[in-house]
Amino acid sequence: MLTKYKHWGTRELADTHWKWIVTAEVEDSPKEKRKFLQWMTEEFGEQGSRWSVRWSMLGVDIRFHEPRDYFRFSMFHCIDPDK
Repeated sequence: MLTKYKHWGTRELADTHWKWIVTAEVEDSPKEKRKFLQWMTEEFGEQGSRWSVRWSMLGVDIRFHEPRDYFRFSMFHCIDPDK
């Protein structure tokens, strides 16, 4: 089964290394944050030039550099928060 995160918003960025930012819901516990970071590393490689995170009130803001990573996360690992 694919991992699904509630998708709270997406924004395209300009004039920066990061091209897209996606806000997704991740529980605010150290264990859940570690699980999320481990999953991201397994799916998208080491955090650094391809993706980066910052924790927010809604969960996590994931910044992507490559279009393929952004689209893969958005299309296959996100669901509407109302569902």
